[in-house]
Amino acid sequence: MTSATGASETWQARISHALAAQLRSDAEVLGLDGRTEIVRAALELLHRRAAEERMAQSVDAFYGGAQPPLPIGVRPRRTDATP
Repeated sequence: MTSATGASETWQARISHALAAQLRSDAEVLGLDGRTEIVRAALELLHRRAAEERMAQSVDAFYGGAQPPLPIGVRPRRTDATP
């Protein structure tokens, strides 16, 4: 369910009691206070992960299956057994 008021939206989801208990425990470890902060942090993490995936897909599309170059200052991995 989604509802919009002014400059923000409210998103809701039904979750199991077990997941709710895990999330409360996770929130305590992370210093999050209440459901709103838990949901906001989870949605921000979801968005960040999707942005990373979009970036990876755009790199793949740009290089068309070829190996992309390493960043400046990064050496290729050695293939021999000596360090």
